[in-house]
This record gives sequence, C-alpha cells and structure tokens, in this order.
Amino acid sequence: MKTASTNCGTTPTTVAVVGHTNTGKTSLIRTLLRDERFGEIRDAAGTTRHVEKSAIWVGEEQILTIFDTPGFEDSSALLQVLDTVAAASQHASSTELLRDFVERSSDYPEFEQEIKVLRQTLGSDILLYIIDVREPILGKYQDEVEILSKAGKPIIPVFNFTADNGDALARWRQQMAEFNLHAALEFDTVAFEFEAEKRLYQKLQSLLEHRYEPLQRLIDARQEVWRSLQLAAAQRIFKLLTEVACYRTEVGGSAKASESDMAALQDYVRRSERRAVQDLLAIFSFRNLDADFQLLAVHDGRWELDLFAPGTLKAFGLNASASALKGAAAGAGIDLMVGGLTLGAATMLGAALGAGFSAARRYGQELKAAWQGNQWLCVDDNTISLIYLRQRDVLHTLTRRGHASQRKLELSEGPGDPLPTGWLRTVRTLRQNPPWQLSAPEEPEYQQVKSQVVDWLLNPATHASSGKP
Repeated sequence: MKTASTNCGTTPTTVAVVGHTNTGKTSLIRTLLRDERFGEIRDAAGTTRHVEKSAIWVGEEQILTIFDTPGFEDSSALLQVLDTVAAASQHASSTELLRDFVERSSDYPEFEQEIKVLRQTLGSDILLYIIDVREPILGKYQDEVEILSKAGKPIIPVFNFTADNGDALARWRQQMAEFNLHAALEFDTVAFEFEAEKRLYQKLQSLLEHRYEPLQRLIDARQEVWRSLQLAAAQRIFKLLTEVACYRTEVGGSAKASESDMAALQDYVRRSERRAVQDLLAIFSFRNLDADFQLLAVHDGRWELDLFAPGTLKAFGLNASASALKGAAAGAGIDLMVGGLTLGAATMLGAALGAGFSAARRYGQELKAAWQGNQWLCVDDNTISLIYLRQRDVLHTLTRRGHASQRKLELSEGPGDPLPTGWLRTVRTLRQNPPWQLSAPEEPEYQQVKSQVVDWLLNPATHASSGKP
C-alpha cells in the first residue's frame, strides 16, 4: 500500500468489496495489499463497521482504489423496504431508487450498516461480492445480490475458503449462474495462489474495457514483483546453505570433537536457520507471525521439530545411518584449503566426504597425518540436506499463504520432492570453498552454484532426483 497523494495517468478504478458479514472481505484486501495490518479480522460477525479505503499502485500511478465495506446484516428486511418504497415512488430506474433511499438514510436508522454499503456501491466502478463457500446457500444471499444489482454496477462473485471445499464450491457456482453472475472466480484468502490474484485483475479487465491498459500495467507489475520476491527468497536460502556448508572450526588434534565443540556448531546452525526464516518472512511481508523460529513446523501448525531432534531426518525422508550422532548429526570434516596434499590424500578425502561422517572417522588417522594433525569440525551432508528441504518447504508455504491467515505456518507432513540430482556434488563444492561463507564472489564457479541451487528451489519438481542425489 502507498500513501502518496499524487497520481499520474488515468483515474483509478474504484472497487467496492461487499458481501455478508464475516465472509472474508477484509481478508481479501489484506492479501491484495500484502499487508496483514489492514483492517481488523476476528471470527465474529460485523467486525468491519465503517468503510475503509486503500489503494494499489504501480510506481507513481494509482491503479485501484479499494473500499472495504461492512457486511449485510439483514438483507431480507432491507429488500422488503426497498420494494415498498419502489411501489410508492415514481423513480424511472432502480438505481435512482437506491440513490434516493441512501440520501434519506436518516429515515432508516435500522439499516445504518447496509446504507454504508449501498452508498459505496453507488460510488464505485465495480463490485467484488465475497462468498464464504462453507456457508449454506440461503435466501439472504439472493436478496443481497438483488439489492446490489439495483446499483447497475458490474458484480464479480469471489469464492473464498475454497481449499478442500470442492463440492460446496460447485454448488455456489451453480447458484451464482442462476443469478446470472457468470464472471466468478476462486480466491482463497488463506490458501493463497498468485494466479488467482492475476485472474481477479483479468476479470476486472473483461468487465471494464476502458480500464484495460492500466489494469494490464498492474498485472505486469505484480507478476514481476512476485517473481522478484521468490527469487530473493531463494537467494536468501542459498546464502544460508553457504553459511552452513562452508563453516568450519578447528578443534585441535583430537580424533574426536568434544561435546562442547559439537554443541557450539549445532548452535551456530540453529541461529543461522532462524535468521534465514525471519528474513523469508520479511521478504513476503509477514511481520506479525507468531512462531518460535528455532522450531520448525512439520504438522498441526506447530514449530515442533528442532533441527537436531531425533526423528527430524526421517520426517524429511533422509536416512540416518547407525554412525550418525543424535538426530541430524553435525559431522567431523577436514579443512580442504590446507596446502601440500598428495594425490592419495586428496583421493582419500573425497572418499571420506562422499561416504559421510562414519568414513571420516574411519580414515581419521590417515587424514590427520596428511594434514599434519589439523582437525576441523564442519557440518555433515545430512544436516545440510535437511536444511535445504526445510527451507524449500518454508518457501513453498510462504508463497501460498494469504495475509489474512490467522494460523501459524503449517508445513508439509511428508518429505515432498526428493533432493535434486547432483545435490551432494554441490554440497562438496560449497564445503571446498570456506571463503564463500563470508562473501559472495563474482567468480564463475560461485555464480554457477548459486544459479543452480536457486533454480532447484524455484522448480523442485523439475529437478527431483530419481536416484541418489
């Protein structure tokens, strides 16, 4: 949302969001604005008591002015009064009747909320009639449509809360068709899909031909912004993976890291993931999400599985070998940047890293000798893989979360798409370049790895591995 008062180009299209109480009118506007602070949302009827105004801009051009209106509370009684007034009046049209009724609002204090809706309806270019498809189809909805139709404005029925309610949606579509309202669309304000928002603007185009070009500018701009948000999120996840995979700390010549060494490494990983999740929330403008970011949700809407908790690997489809530490292990590794490697030592190192933590322990003495006793601790393949899968799941969830959602993040219960083909080769490339942890170089290898991982994150199904990663 933008607050500047200057406006370039054409006059904004005015949109009134109307409907029965508690159907999701404010929720729709929050999602369009990407602003969870707009209006008030409560699970109670009549939450919105006044008309509230907001706007959608493209640069310095205001394209839409959106009005959130109170809900209809007694449409049947209102329609009866309008019919009575019409029978006794000489008005040539229903629109004139409605205008006269609004002008004489003081005569009808019992319809205070409905008159606010009608006044805004008459002053708008188009109406979005919000329907909660979970509700039974009652006569009051037909009365609402009949009242709104008297304003002579185009009406777009918008079906809300459609996720997992396919049968109810079909019944509502049929009902709207019987009301001769065929330009309907689905827009779930909780289970968000960007394509649904795009279709909404396209519906506006089809019913307001004279507004076609500015609305197209809006569609193009929103499409570009959405792509940029997803790209920024994927790049932030890659930054996290680089921070973790490239991290290493020297632990001396001991063949085994101490418990304090392991705890410190695990704490570093947890804090890195927490910062990344907070940044992802900010990228998608989720400012007030109530969640414990050190715990990541897997089901039931709770952030309940710690990165290093037992069973976390299995929950994301990763195999925890018998040699792994508790939960997702942080494994011992060797600094790859130490010079003077013989060909045999380098080959041994590749074999150790390729097989995981247990192999590093098995060849520990030989490797220590090759590197003159330098022992390093780094994050193992399983942990890095788990972070990738968790963050990919967070990204997927945030791109499908409406700004009206009142629930904590709910991530998938299963592993989803498997790790991409070539995943472990990429992890080893990251591990072999510790300086990448602190800076993003322009060198081709870094940019190539970054581009590859970002593509994996944005198109997981396309790059899913059919075998070993």
